Amino acid sequence: MDDFKYDELDRKIRQLEETIAQLVEIIAVTNRRLSELDKKQEGPTHTYSFT
Repeated sequence: MDDFKYDELDRKIRQLEETIAQLVEIIAVTNRRLSELDKKQEGPTHTYSFT
């Protein structure tokens, strides 16, 4: 494999790794937000009646 093809493949792999890292971060943030929402919904569910 000549140097040009190797360098091009290396560049593409680095771009894909960066994209994957960004996607993993997005998934982590989304999971944290969903977890927070789930905890809020599990909170007290008392219904107050003022009669």
